[in-house]
Amino acid sequence: MVALILPTSPAPSSMTPRPISSRNEQRPASSGPVNRYMQPGTRWAWDIELPPMTYVRSLEWDDLLSEADTVVMKIHQPGLDIGSPGSPLIDGANQIGRTLNLKGLTPAYAFRKGQWISFPVLGQLFAYKVRTATVVESDGTVALPLLTLLRLPPANNAVVDVAEPKAEGFATVDTSSLQVSVDRFVRLRFTLEERE
Repeated sequence: MVALILPTSPAPSSMTPRPISSRNEQRPASSGPVNRYMQPGTRWAWDIELPPMTYVRSLEWDDLLSEADTVVMKIHQPGLDIGSPGSPLIDGANQIGRTLNLKGLTPAYAFRKGQWISFPVLGQLFAYKVRTATVVESDGTVALPLLTLLRLPPANNAVVDVAEPKAEGFATVDTSSLQVSVDRFVRLRFTLEERE
């Protein structure tokens, strides 16, 4: 399987993330509390709409039609000034849970709540959201709280993309959006869903 890199332009006119939860939820048959138990496996999907483009330009996005390969796309965070995060790396192997230890960051770099990061595990990119605002220590390390549990433990020293996080997954195209309208423009809509 090959990961196909999608164009970075045009930027989406909308990119709506939604978690695909793996939590275990217990609801009593009668009255009583609902309980939720987190477990690894929650992944993300993005519903994406691109601005109108000419048919010729839309051909650059034909990788979305691949049936067997995943696609990689930049996660757009409009208006978010990423700043200078440094050269972040995973700090320690076999990490699990909702906290990710990183090193190589710019001291005092401030992660925002909801900011995206991504990193590879076994050759596949995984995307996560930061759970709470967190500031990097003076030695460039941080224990970064994540919104969801780590799905697989990353390798020590794996590169973490903070400046331009990316999503990898299978694409499902809204086939009605492939229509070339009377104004000769294509209005492409698709869903990108992480595969694990």
